[in-house]
Amino acid sequence: MKKQLAVSAIAALIIGISSPAFAQDNSGGDQSQGTGRQQVMPTMPHNDWHEGERVPAKYRHYNFVMNDWKSHNLDAPAHGQQWLAVNGDYVLVAKSNWKIAKIVSGAQ
Repeated sequence: MKKQLAVSAIAALIIGISSPAFAQDNSGGDQSQGTGRQQVMPTMPHNDWHEGERVPAKYRHYNFVMNDWKSHNLDAPAHGQQWLAVNGDYVLVAKSNWKIAKIVSGAQ
């Protein structure tokens, strides 16, 4: 009887330890691939922003700077300007003061 009780206790322990391993969600995929950037923000530049205005501070980050403007059929930025990619839209800004020079909707 003691032997059967010990075997039952060990089996319960093994099942209890292995259950969390099976319950893990692997839907996130391999985290080592991609840039890890997350660009989902509450505002849409082509609706809410206007040329001559300054880009809000939370978008003045390298995560939004886009260096592959050619692959998105955008004009080359002039000296002192850079493209930002925000929510699928493209915003050309001055590097010195973050003023918007041009907005291109990504839906075009």
